[in-house]
Amino acid sequence: MIEVKNIKKKYGNNHVLKDISFEIAPGEFIGIVGANGSGKTTLLSIMCGLNHPDSGTILSDGKIISNSPQKLSKYISYVPQENPLISELNAFDNLRLWFHGSKRELKEKLTTGILKELGIDAFQNTIVSKMSGGMKKRLSIGIALLDNPSLLILDEPSAALDLYGKYRIREYTKYYTSKMNGSVLIVSHDYSELSICSKLYLLKDGHLQRIDTGLSENELIKLLK
Repeated sequence: MIEVKNIKKKYGNNHVLKDISFEIAPGEFIGIVGANGSGKTTLLSIMCGLNHPDSGTILSDGKIISNSPQKLSKYISYVPQENPLISELNAFDNLRLWFHGSKRELKEKLTTGILKELGIDAFQNTIVSKMSGGMKKRLSIGIALLDNPSLLILDEPSAALDLYGKYRIREYTKYYTSKMNGSVLIVSHDYSELSICSKLYLLKDGHLQRIDTGLSENELIKLLK
């Protein structure tokens, strides 16, 4: 269980996050929506240790992990919207940069579990600069899941992908929650991604509120205004 408790953040006189609290249980698929500039990126950066809140804590199974970037990275992995890969290296070598085990152990991971489910074994020798957008996104997700985090955070996971690429990413994240009991938090403007979330939150005016997962796309758009 990942708990976000009473997170506050301001820049100057602008209170971006005002007492944000929510929790994510194993197997849950949670979505956060909000207009541009609503504070979504700030919240994600705090949760993955790239930013510091003015106050508040993040816990895993009741233990505080926000007091150390190392603790946060053990339980929470983040896939940014921008491509974080090294374009001159192939998929396997990008994985090796982040994997803490041996080369043999990494090869074993490519034949089982989420790396196999992501299909990375099929393009492990492909240079990143030669990959499609969908392949790059799958590799980025694979890297984030190497150390089996409790929570995977995805920022606009299907941005710039074609329909098939979006479908594959949705299927992989559903596999991670349903088969591996992991938790997923996505920030997205894509209604098809939000429609599969088990919980949905709206970030607006610095506050986070639970909203109905059954809202139509037009109803959701009205809330964002």
